Amino acid sequence: AKLMEWGWPEEQLVYIPNFVEQAISERPATVDEGDYFLFAGRLAPEKGIATLIKAAALSGRRVHIAGTGPDDVPLRALAKQVGANVEFLGYLSGQALHEAIAGAKALVLPSEWYENAPVSLLEAYALGRPVIGTDIGGIPELIQNGKTGLIAKPFNPEHLAHVLTMM
Repeated sequence: AKLMEWGWPEEQLVYIPNFVEQAISERPATVDEGDYFLFAGRLAPEKGIATLIKAAALSGRRVHIAGTGPDDVPLRALAKQVGANVEFLGYLSGQALHEAIAGAKALVLPSEWYENAPVSLLEAYALGRPVIGTDIGGIPELIQNGKTGLIAKPFNPEHLAHVLTMM
C-alpha cells in the first residue's frame, strides 16, 4: 500500500511473504520464560532502539539487546545515561538467538520506519513468544493487539513504557 501511495503501479508489485524454518518452532527444552524483553536486529537509528532504551528506563523493565551496528556505542552510552536496565548481548544467531527469543517475555520491535514483515517477528511467533511492535509499516498487520502481542506508538518512549508494563 505504501509503494502504491508513492506512485508505483499495483501490477508491478508482487507480495512474497517471509518465512522461518519450521525447525525453530520447538521451544528449546532448557529455556524458561525470563524476566526480560528482547530486541534482536541491527543497531541503527531507524530501528527505534533509543526509544526502547528510554522506555526501559521509564518502566523499570529489563531489556536485552541482541545485535550489532553503527549505533552500538551511542546506545550503550544512552542506556547508562538514563539508568536503563539494558544488557547488550552482541550478535546472536542460530540456537543462541532462538534461546534468547524463547526466554523473553516478548520480542520488542520499536521500529521508526516502514518495516514490511520482519523475520524476527516471525521467529518470535514460531517460538511461541508475543511481540510488542510499533504502529508503522507492516508490523501492526502482523500483530493481533491483545492476542499475539501489543502495539505501541512509534517515536514515543512514554507509550512504549506503558505497553511494556502491560506484560
